Amino acid sequence: MINLRLQSWAGEALSGVCAVLLFVGMFDHMTAIKYVGIGILIALVASFATKSLLTNSPDRAFPAPSLLMALGVWSLWTLTSATWSVNPDATLHAWLDEVAYPLAAFYAFWLVGQSSPRQQHLLQNVAWATCLILAVMSVVYFHYLDPGAAKPGLMHFYARVGHSSTLALMAIPLFATMTTRTATRLRGLTGVLFCVVIGGATLNRFFWIALAVVAVVLLWPRSSRERVRAWTALGALLVVTLVAVGFSNKLRLMDSSVSGVAAPAVQVSGAAPAMLRVVARAPDTDTGPGTQLTSIESAPAPGPATLIERLRIVSGMNRAMRSDARPRIWAFYGSQVAKHPWIGIGFGKPLPSLAYGSLVPDDLFKLDGNVRTHAHNLFLNTLLQVGIVGLILQLAALGCLAYQFFAVRLIYPRLYRAGIALILGMLAKNLTDDFMWQSTMLMFWSYCGLLLGQSAVRLNTLGATAGGYRAAPSINTKPAERELETVG
Repeated sequence: MINLRLQSWAGEALSGVCAVLLFVGMFDHMTAIKYVGIGILIALVASFATKSLLTNSPDRAFPAPSLLMALGVWSLWTLTSATWSVNPDATLHAWLDEVAYPLAAFYAFWLVGQSSPRQQHLLQNVAWATCLILAVMSVVYFHYLDPGAAKPGLMHFYARVGHSSTLALMAIPLFATMTTRTATRLRGLTGVLFCVVIGGATLNRFFWIALAVVAVVLLWPRSSRERVRAWTALGALLVVTLVAVGFSNKLRLMDSSVSGVAAPAVQVSGAAPAMLRVVARAPDTDTGPGTQLTSIESAPAPGPATLIERLRIVSGMNRAMRSDARPRIWAFYGSQVAKHPWIGIGFGKPLPSLAYGSLVPDDLFKLDGNVRTHAHNLFLNTLLQVGIVGLILQLAALGCLAYQFFAVRLIYPRLYRAGIALILGMLAKNLTDDFMWQSTMLMFWSYCGLLLGQSAVRLNTLGATAGGYRAAPSINTKPAERELETVG
């Protein structure tokens, strides 16, 4: 473990900048502060990296070489894609926001994660306070969370429902690590509660699914003694998730019939054989004395055949699936992959829409106006941007990151679980959309760096054969200066 010597002005400044970025990144409406902070952060980490490179110590201040190599190749490939990009300026801008800045933040938070507990508690408290503010805003201004609604007062600083729900999900693993210590347990539990309130208020159905993934990783039984408690918690979580998804569907579909042309109203007759009565109404703009209403009786409506079908109808899942444009969006963008399968059309979230947006069918655009923004899937977007080669490199980078947490599973099981939950939760949340850009990407790598740095274990090679790690005996050394040695 490296010695940051955070009693120095540079170390204090680095931890302070990380705290500021953690706060403003959750809101994403303090752009000037964010970029000034990133500039200071880059200057500080560059000084730390330079000093480490000039030091003869064999234990340099960098993560595992394999992780650095994977991240370096991914960074180089995405940057090189500007040479064949359909919009090189957009690619270079996206590369800074989604690769350069996040990886600089990853290194900075990794350094601070190995610092004294006081500095780590600073970041934990900032994350807790930020989630508290967002949770209060989500409850008080619930009716303004709709993306189309005006944002009065403090809601000006509320970014977007997708952004907020994703960052709330990412903060849960950090709070979970706090629950293992008596001094921080209450803040950890309340922090998780704040995150659930933030995500639930957005009515994002897939937040609950991703939350279930995170909870399964965090609560999975580690021994036979924990099995009953863990399975009980997971069973309760499954029930809560199903109820929450159904409730979100009901609220989201409550006003879905309001459109330029009113949808046919379906009335169920009171007769014994459930008879459907379809009443076709004229458009709202044409209502008047001459408006005609037509009543058509159809055949008896078939009832749901199975219990699962009944649950889907009661929860609104059937209607939600029929009204969801994602399958058609995936089909359209998936059909474009064959045009540039290996190298893509240039890195950057906006690039697929710039290249293929004009080809979107009009009926699909009317069904969902966001179809021309991106492919609504993280991996499909990567495939379109940087091709099969880029997708393999992205998966390799995430795989190497996950292995770093896996390598400390014996000595730091809570950090191992938190890191894996963070990665899997992020992937689950982005299977039906793509929120990983700008501040969201910045915060993901920041949380990864903080959790990985807290493990305070650096492997020279990923193929280390040691079964575990323990702290070396401390003789008149500060907590931030203790080294870790391998147990043979």
